[in-house]
Amino acid sequence: MEVLVIGGSGQIGQELCRLLKSHQIHFQAPDRAQLDLEDHRTVVKLIEKWKPDVVVNTAGYRAAGNAQKEPSRCFSFNRDGVSNLADTCNKVGAALVQISSWRVFDGTKKEPYTEKDTPNPESVLGNSFWQGEQQIHQRCPRHVILRLSWIISHWGRNRATRLLDSFQDNGSPLPVFTSSHQRGCPTTAEDVARVLLAITQQIGCNSNCWGTYHYSAAEPTDEYTLAEVILAEASQYLDISKDALPEDNTERETVVNACLDSRSLRHTFGIMSRPWRSAVTRLVRNYFEQHKSSN
Repeated sequence: MEVLVIGGSGQIGQELCRLLKSHQIHFQAPDRAQLDLEDHRTVVKLIEKWKPDVVVNTAGYRAAGNAQKEPSRCFSFNRDGVSNLADTCNKVGAALVQISSWRVFDGTKKEPYTEKDTPNPESVLGNSFWQGEQQIHQRCPRHVILRLSWIISHWGRNRATRLLDSFQDNGSPLPVFTSSHQRGCPTTAEDVARVLLAITQQIGCNSNCWGTYHYSAAEPTDEYTLAEVILAEASQYLDISKDALPEDNTERETVVNACLDSRSLRHTFGIMSRPWRSAVTRLVRNYFEQHKSSN
């Protein structure tokens, strides 16, 4: 089986490449200089040259704060680039595994979202993901779309690293406000890579499993509770005051729900959700080990 990983230098992509290597699955993982989703001709040329059995796209525009300011760039990645990718995969007979997001929903549902819930994105970013999904459905029948909740990692920019960076005593603390009105399922990039590997392996065994699925770690929580757990773990490495964790007390009428129901994925692929608390312990340890080695 030949696998092409797009976004191999990103948080999820690096973890997936590590797993593919350990399982001795042959793969290509070009960097963005070699394969840029916005460069449609190069995407077509390289995929036609490599002829992968499975293309796993972990790349995309995910900067929620910037998407409203540059919607054309956001759609260029998440809709137009994905549309071209889906066409090319279908042309060469490759299966497409695409990362999507909880942001295709409006966040108002009280229970975790299932695949049967109708998307209703309220942001530029969410809309770009949803339109990208629709393009895949129309252009590449052999696809798996994997929607994810909050993604965290020990490096890059995410909820965990923003907090951990703010705890560092560098003379210019950067407080990160967290809110109990934001609910989700913090899922590590390492855990997502495990899921992608299992999906890829089953596609390689000719499993007829096409469609859209949800995955998130077990045990929904709120943003402030996640921050408390991260602070407790980080306290083993730093002398941190409780004041380092300011809470956003802005009054809100509703909770923004990013929780996803993973039962369909479990029933189809046999992939179980793992708890996020033990994963956070490893994440924080890896964060400080990385910073120690870089100093």
